[in-house]
Amino acid sequence: MPLTRQDAEGLLETVYATAELLGTEIRPATATMMIKDLRPYERAEIEQALGRCRSELTGRLTLAAVLERMPSAQQHLSPNEAWSVALQSMDEMDTIIWTQEAAAAMGVARPIMESGDKVGARMAFIAAYEREVGKAKAEGRQPEYTVSLGESKERRQETIQNGIKQGLLPATKVEHLLPAPHGFDEDAGQTEEEKERSREAIRHMRNLLNDDSAEKQREAREYFERMEKRRQELIDQAEQQARQRGAA
Repeated sequence: MPLTRQDAEGLLETVYATAELLGTEIRPATATMMIKDLRPYERAEIEQALGRCRSELTGRLTLAAVLERMPSAQQHLSPNEAWSVALQSMDEMDTIIWTQEAAAAMGVARPIMESGDKVGARMAFIAAYEREVGKAKAEGRQPEYTVSLGESKERRQETIQNGIKQGLLPATKVEHLLPAPHGFDEDAGQTEEEKERSREAIRHMRNLLNDDSAEKQREAREYFERMEKRRQELIDQAEQQARQRGAA
């Protein structure tokens, strides 16, 4: 629960006391701004972080020092971790789970990567990613994970299921992206032309997911709804065929 006014006033006194114990002074305006930036977090976690500051710091109290000692403020991937994930987006077969910050940074790095400069792409990605994460932290936003679909149904299923197990993806929001139930081949009976249209549909969904504009997000939702309706129809048909075979 974010800080209440009473919590903020109590923590303000703790900030003053912590700064004094560290042998420095903190101006009222600075302390008030620090509490304002800490409002999205739990009071108990902030107090614990301030306690660690008193026992671990040898210099002045800073907002960065407090945040470094708060687990919930460190949920964003490190730049190198995010780069490792973003690299997988270069393979159109792979489905990846990443954050809005990583996707935005890869948008900056991708043209450089495609020109053949992997070192330059990594440097551009890290700089952009750190800016995006800094902005998110300043606004009190926690990382929100999304799916970037690849063409391989097998990799897609494994990645999404792992994301659900790890708590990165709510099952109810991504289950429609999974392939049809085991034993039912959505490609069965399709011509090569139809299969290519299916692959093109996946590429289209991938592009929609990677575009964070409001119009594209709306288009993506509508597209997913159509795909889910069609998927459910195929599942119903498969179940009906199975029942008919059983009755025979």
